[in-house]
Amino acid sequence: MSNQLKEIKETLKRNQKAVLFVAKLIGIYLLFQFIYDYVLSPYTIVDHWLINSIVNTSESIIQLLGYDLLQTNGIYQYHLGIADTSGVVIGNPCDGLSLFILYLAFILVFTGKWFVKLLFIIPGILLIHLLNVLRIVALALIVKYYPDTLDFHHSYTFTLIVYAFIFALWAIRIKVFQKKGV
Repeated sequence: MSNQLKEIKETLKRNQKAVLFVAKLIGIYLLFQFIYDYVLSPYTIVDHWLINSIVNTSESIIQLLGYDLLQTNGIYQYHLGIADTSGVVIGNPCDGLSLFILYLAFILVFTGKWFVKLLFIIPGILLIHLLNVLRIVALALIVKYYPDTLDFHHSYTFTLIVYAFIFALWAIRIKVFQKKGV
C-alpha cells in the first residue's frame, strides 16, 4: 500500500508542476494579449510597423524572384502582389504579433536562465517574422498560379506550417534545457 501511495503522491506532484506550468503559460499569454488589445492595438503603432516590414520585405523578395509588383491602389492600405493579379491584403491579424506573444509566453514560463531565454526569444521572433514574410510571398505566388486555392492555403496550409514551426522552436528550447540544464 505504501508504494502505491508514494506513486500517487509522485504523480500528483508531477501533474501539479504541469498544471502550474500551463496556468503560468495561459496567464502570461493573456496578460500580453490584454496589453496588446487594450494598450497597443488602439494606436496600432506595432501593427503598422510589422505590416510595413512584411510588405517591404515581401515586395523585395517578389522582385528578386523576377516578378513585377502589383500597382498600389487607394482601396487597401496594405495590398501587395504580382502584377496582373488581385494580390493579397495584409491585415492586423496577419502581422504575426499574436504568434510572437504565444512563442514569448512559452519561453518566459519555461525553466531556465534569463540570458538563455533572451537567446531564444530574439532569434525565435525574428524567425517567426521571416516565416510570415515567406508566407505572404507564397500567397502572392498562389494568387498568380493557383488563385482558386488561396483560401485553403491561407486558412489551413500556412496555419499548420507556422504552428508546427513554433512548436519546433519550443522543442529545440526544451532539448537545450534537457542537455545543458540552462
